[in-house]
Amino acid sequence: MQLLFAGLAGVVVGATVASIIILRIYEKRADRDLIERRIRACHDYRECLGNLEAAFEASSGDARLLEQAWQNVEAFCREVRLTGWLFSPDTRSRLEAIAQELEKAEEACRGNGSEPGGRALQLLCEKYHEVDSLLRRESERGMREFRRLRFLPGGKKIEGQF
Repeated sequence: MQLLFAGLAGVVVGATVASIIILRIYEKRADRDLIERRIRACHDYRECLGNLEAAFEASSGDARLLEQAWQNVEAFCREVRLTGWLFSPDTRSRLEAIAQELEKAEEACRGNGSEPGGRALQLLCEKYHEVDSLLRRESERGMREFRRLRFLPGGKKIEGQF
């Protein structure tokens, strides 16, 4: 009878250990998927904005190019509202603040019924640089985090390439 209980205890312990290992693998997989989505979101944001600075330099006052820039800003703001939840609260709040400022500048520019003013374009360039540097840092941080391999939580971290 004792042998039966010992065998049953061994099966329970083995099943528990196997379950913990499987759950840990799923947790790692979910973390990596979230990191990958953050990196993709950074690239999508940068793609939405395009290279506004080069467009402004080449535009020489072309209204169509400036209109395209404002459409890019609208796409960026929409993406921030849709996928901003992926980021940390600090990064998310900074992106949302930038998006709100850009939306206000666009409303003010379109509300005047005239050509975009120099101040609105200057603000657009400033915010473009701010967003670009923020997204580059987030993208680099995400890449480092994606490459990091952790065997145990809180344990020694081993860098590895996948």
